[in-house]
Amino acid sequence: MKISLEEIKKTAKLAKFNITSEEAELYTKQMSAVLDWVAQLQKVETNVPLRDVRIAGSAPLREDNPHCDEACAREIRAAFNDKDGDNLKVKKVL
Repeated sequence: MKISLEEIKKTAKLAKFNITSEEAELYTKQMSAVLDWVAQLQKVETNVPLRDVRIAGSAPLREDNPHCDEACAREIRAAFNDKDGDNLKVKKVL
């Protein structure tokens, strides 16, 4: 899909970007290439049925065996500075 030089200049003006004529020509070529790629992606068939769908509970589960005894757990709790009763507080991970 071809995008015009005027469209690039108008978009730059709306975005309050100061671009040179050379930059506008470069961006025209680059944006046209991106739009061609998007058009190619739109042709990809996406209504393909999933072949490997697992239903919850259908996979074999392993036995839950803790590897840390009570002495080990006490050591870990002692190493934490921030606690709320028996709960250990950790920083939020985003």
